[in-house]
Amino acid sequence: MSFFNILQVSNEHQITQNDEIYQINFHSSRFLEYTDEDIRILYKTLTQEKLDLLKKYPALITMERFEKEISLGKILNITYSSEEQNIVVEFNKLHSINIQTREDITYTDEDTKETWKQKNKDFDFYLNTIKEYLKFEGLEEYRNHWALKSGDIFALSANNPHFQIFNNSTYINLFPTYNDPLPLPQYISPSPISSLDVTVVAELETQPQHTIASVSQFIDKINELSTEDELKNRELFFRGHRDALRYFLQPSLFRQYKSKGPIYLKSEKSSFMDLLTTEPKSFSNESRCFDILTHMQHYSFPTRLLDISSNPLAALYFACEIEKDDKGKEKDIDGEVILFYIKKSEIKYFDSDAVSCVTNLAKLTESQKKELIKLIEQCESETPPRKAFKSTDYENNEAYASYIHFIRQEKPYFEPKIKISDLNKVLCVKGRLTQDRIIAQAGSFLLFGLDASLPEDGNDVFKIKRIRIKSANKSSILKELDQLKVNLRTIYPSLENTAKYIKSKLELEADSK
Repeated sequence: MSFFNILQVSNEHQITQNDEIYQINFHSSRFLEYTDEDIRILYKTLTQEKLDLLKKYPALITMERFEKEISLGKILNITYSSEEQNIVVEFNKLHSINIQTREDITYTDEDTKETWKQKNKDFDFYLNTIKEYLKFEGLEEYRNHWALKSGDIFALSANNPHFQIFNNSTYINLFPTYNDPLPLPQYISPSPISSLDVTVVAELETQPQHTIASVSQFIDKINELSTEDELKNRELFFRGHRDALRYFLQPSLFRQYKSKGPIYLKSEKSSFMDLLTTEPKSFSNESRCFDILTHMQHYSFPTRLLDISSNPLAALYFACEIEKDDKGKEKDIDGEVILFYIKKSEIKYFDSDAVSCVTNLAKLTESQKKELIKLIEQCESETPPRKAFKSTDYENNEAYASYIHFIRQEKPYFEPKIKISDLNKVLCVKGRLTQDRIIAQAGSFLLFGLDASLPEDGNDVFKIKRIRIKSANKSSILKELDQLKVNLRTIYPSLENTAKYIKSKLELEADSK
């Protein structure tokens, strides 16, 4: 199977040129959007070796909404800065094709209403052929991102009249190994074969694997990993993943839906407002946006929050949750507990100004967030780079003025001088223990800013270690946790879950006789 890269920018100024070499910077959060899950799993941790594999595949360089041109390019170099969460791509342009816009449609005095409609239909068909050629999904043409698509772009070019010029032996010969496959995770399906029973068998090359088979081993392993040096000026938190391979350190708002990209992020404000509008009584006691988001989070609503816990046994319970197929058979899926050693100086509380700034991003439309990003880019391009917004930004930028208005709804005297770095951070936030689930799970949160992402192997603020739980050991560990009163009833306290817990206990007792 062959692949091709899509490098899409918001505007032409994001592409810089030095002689014949062009360069684009991508934030790592935009890497492999609108890309199949097995490819994203391969690149769950970024290494130079894996990034270099992408150089063998041709690249199509585009602009949002197909403005100006689409170019065929050859990637020369890829560099990744884990500290800045930035990927730099250098490439040659081989050939560019001008793309028509709706403004290019010519109308004459002789045009009837029907011919006018037909010309617009023809243009829509033209745009759709471009989307099909690029294998674009949903609203992909409106998103600055780097995708990797499966397919032979040269064969696709041969079948598209607008791009046949790309199907040229001169260009094809520049990619002698473009049909080489990627070392994607292997899939094994138990017998009988069913697409629903697929299990991924691949290892993530992060830190050395630490595997446990009991609660006592788990506690011993935490003590072993949590040395004085690791805990110096840091606080320890935990998170459990029932699927060690497929789950990323990414809040639900940022997650991709299949290969259709971050559909939840695109509609963040409308979804947020819809829930507040339809369930006003549920949020009547919450004035801070952070409190509203934590409430939404615990009802599975996509937010910028990622749950973490100060209770290792709560995290172990989540890691041992068992998935079953349609026949009730347990899936062979390993879990993991992630240990976060977080700098104490970086931990925030629910009433922090930085927390108010990041949470109120939920009230901005997609276009307002883009305007805010442009304003950030303007500040960073100044000499020296500006580190904070100021009053003139509030007066001159409509999106920023709206943003400050939302923050002032909870902090009336807030000054419009936000630190730019705060908006792109991942913040660790200790919330108020006002909700039953937060209390039961000893919950805190990681709060993700505008384009924030957290590397799977951590960074200077968030040191990360992992403990693996093999699927074969999940059931026995859950039984041990139940003896310690860590179970469905105590982790998810509610009348419904208490009833489910009692019912499942009766069924287990009956099955054991």
